[in-house]
Amino acid sequence: MKNLLIALLLFPIILTAQAVKPSTNQINFGNVYEGTTDSVQIVLHNKEPRDLIITGFKFYTIYNKTPFFVKQNNFTIPFQGSQSVWVYFSPKQNILHNSEMIIMHNGTSAYEPIDLIGQGKFSNTYYNSTENLSEEALKTALKTRLGQGYNSLGYNNGRDLIFMTIDNKKTNGQGASVNTLECVYTGTTITGYASRSAAQSGNPQFNTEHTFPQGHFNSNEPMKSDIHHLFPTTNNSNSQRGNKPFGNISGGTASGGGSFYNNTTYEPRDAQKGRTARALMYFVIRYQDYSSHFAGSETVLRQWHNAFPVDAIDRKRNNDIYAAQNNRNPFIDYPQFEERITNFVSNSVAPQSFGLDVLQSSINFGAVIRAQADTFDYVLVNRGNKDILFSNFSLSNTSDFSFAANSGVNSTLLPGEALQISVIVNAANTGTITGNLNFNTNIPGGQSSFVIPITAQSIIVSVDEQSLSNQLSVYPNPMQEKLFIRYEGNEKLDIRLLDAIGKQVELDYVISNGFISTKDLLHGVYFLEIKKGDKRIVKKLVK
Repeated sequence: MKNLLIALLLFPIILTAQAVKPSTNQINFGNVYEGTTDSVQIVLHNKEPRDLIITGFKFYTIYNKTPFFVKQNNFTIPFQGSQSVWVYFSPKQNILHNSEMIIMHNGTSAYEPIDLIGQGKFSNTYYNSTENLSEEALKTALKTRLGQGYNSLGYNNGRDLIFMTIDNKKTNGQGASVNTLECVYTGTTITGYASRSAAQSGNPQFNTEHTFPQGHFNSNEPMKSDIHHLFPTTNNSNSQRGNKPFGNISGGTASGGGSFYNNTTYEPRDAQKGRTARALMYFVIRYQDYSSHFAGSETVLRQWHNAFPVDAIDRKRNNDIYAAQNNRNPFIDYPQFEERITNFVSNSVAPQSFGLDVLQSSINFGAVIRAQADTFDYVLVNRGNKDILFSNFSLSNTSDFSFAANSGVNSTLLPGEALQISVIVNAANTGTITGNLNFNTNIPGGQSSFVIPITAQSIIVSVDEQSLSNQLSVYPNPMQEKLFIRYEGNEKLDIRLLDAIGKQVELDYVISNGFISTKDLLHGVYFLEIKKGDKRIVKKLVK
């Protein structure tokens, strides 16, 4: 009879490696356009013998953005229950996004990865040739695209368009009732002029600023008349800028309107900084960095590009220039192109970096049943952009621990992917079981070798003393708000309640009342240990 009782007690508590089992281990969103959001619903199933608390979701950045996300975070999945979760994808880049979502929970392994894939698309088909490209390949694709079908206007026609149409506040939608031109550096305006020549000889006199100085390319076409880098300025501010590179100035001479200059540098007012940066980025991609004018200012120009974002005026101007020249400034349409180009002038190569996200410093099985296998999935994520090679897997205690099939073998972890190392415990004895998981990587420095401590508390679930059992009555099971313990003897009892992972639950058992309050317990499996001297029984309970 004793053996039968043991079998019945052990059979229902076979443990699983997955505390939470998603309805899928990969979500593929397919094609999603920038500025839109797609969503996929998954279902999380609780495989723990208790209520499972989802403590959050972890996502990884791609070009400093987090394109995948959820709107739900902390929630509880009841014992044997499930919960649906919507996962969202909102891309900023027209690239293939490959990343991981880590489900964080209070179960044994604590982390569960789901592979995320989505193809970002740009709605403007002008840039189709740039899809999935970065660095030098992206620069080449943009250069080719910006030159296709380009209409070189000539300098006179180009300036006429600037003065009379594109930058004329009467005709470009900015609301002026008469022809109005504003100096991009000082904010000074001229109004009521009838022609470009009238504005050039007016008061104040206006000129055409070449953001990339034409002296560096000998005033050659098509650079000279390319409106994407031409802007209206007063003669004075045009002369004050001259051929100076752009940068931030401490002090200096006021040019007017918030612009400053000194002998070596010109700093435009804030309203023009972003436009200056994007005009120069366009020019260097479309043509080249003549006389290395751009290279020395690249860092500050990137800062301006990001600090002073594109607005409706920029977009309208870009569209108007496209109508005239048949090409566009990509850094106005999609400012995020800048993130995919590490170096505008020299050969552009993304910095190569290892990035191994070690989610846990140890493996803790909690309570396990002696001579019964349990599995822990140890999760690592490659959040860098270099392959990570894993080798020399070993376990220091092979009597109690082993690797699951196809785990603990040499492997390569690609960027954006997760590795699960499945360790099995099958303890031969009761008590605290320890060991180490060891492995090496090709990451230099502190992450070249790992020693991960492993711990398990091996317990035996059995009826040890029939005489004590005959004197006890424990009910109801499943538990409700109270668990009654009726004992026919007068001796003192030591009572402990353990949850499914072996953690002791605080309780106040009053022998005179004969019950334990269980109304605040989470749903799940528990073990009630009762001792009287050297006699002991353990009962499995469910709530």
